[in-house]
Amino acid sequence: MRHRITIRQIEGFLLASEFLSFSRASEKIHITQSAFSQLIRELESQLGVQLFDRTTRQVHLTNAGEAMQLKLKRGLDAIDDACDEAQAIARVNRGHIRLGSLSSLAIGVVTRTLAHVRAAFPGITVSLREDANDRLVDLVAAGETDLCVCTEISSAPGLSFDPMFDDELVMVMQAGNPLGAFRMISWEQLHDEPLVLTARGTSTRESVAAALERHGIGKPAEYEVASMPTSISLVRAGFGSTFISRVALLDTDKRGIKAVRMRQPALRRMGIYRRADRTESPAVHKFIELLKLEASETLTRLR
Repeated sequence: MRHRITIRQIEGFLLASEFLSFSRASEKIHITQSAFSQLIRELESQLGVQLFDRTTRQVHLTNAGEAMQLKLKRGLDAIDDACDEAQAIARVNRGHIRLGSLSSLAIGVVTRTLAHVRAAFPGITVSLREDANDRLVDLVAAGETDLCVCTEISSAPGLSFDPMFDDELVMVMQAGNPLGAFRMISWEQLHDEPLVLTARGTSTRESVAAALERHGIGKPAEYEVASMPTSISLVRAGFGSTFISRVALLDTDKRGIKAVRMRQPALRRMGIYRRADRTESPAVHKFIELLKLEASETLTRLR
């Protein structure tokens, strides 16, 4: 059973129990002594408990009043803490961001953004999850992450997509590969090139597969791997060529490899998915603001 007492009554009771004086307590909350006495009488009536023994000269807490004083003080402190916490979150002094990201963005754009967030708002904590594109979108839809940074998909009911930039996939090959002599290459030149690609269902694999099909190249991947670092490692060792994000290439170790752009590149629309029915926290809002700024600066480096 919840007792419908007010914060004003709690405040008055705690002041009276501290000062053991109705006159001093009434002065503290700026009401007359008679109004304060009425406030306490109403509280006692609502609870059906006498909280004070009162004489014309003295006020004492009853046993019930003493028991109530301790717990109400803790409760009021908790309310104050909750209000302080809410204000701190609004000022972006505190907060937590549950973030999802593609690996190709996490290694550069997202990591640099998180560094900016940590430097400017050290009270904000972040949990980062890397996953395949469709899985990231599902996590946002299920409310398990606040937002994800990934590629746009054909349908995402209940989610909003905020586009940032079109990411170009470039071909990466072992240094010394004859194709590396070209400034740009065509898809048709890949007929005899061994390919190392990430697993089916990843956004890079789907984009490359669609581009190969558009150009009439029914070519399977000779090597299929789970992650971009593994594909780069195989390329460096001479097993074949792969495709990675041009944005991710900025933060990739280029020793032993060469990147070449495609004449008709495969593009992925990168952006931010959020729940359309949720109000974003100040921390999330600030992260998005800094992410867009970092993405803009990254694109400037690519020009």
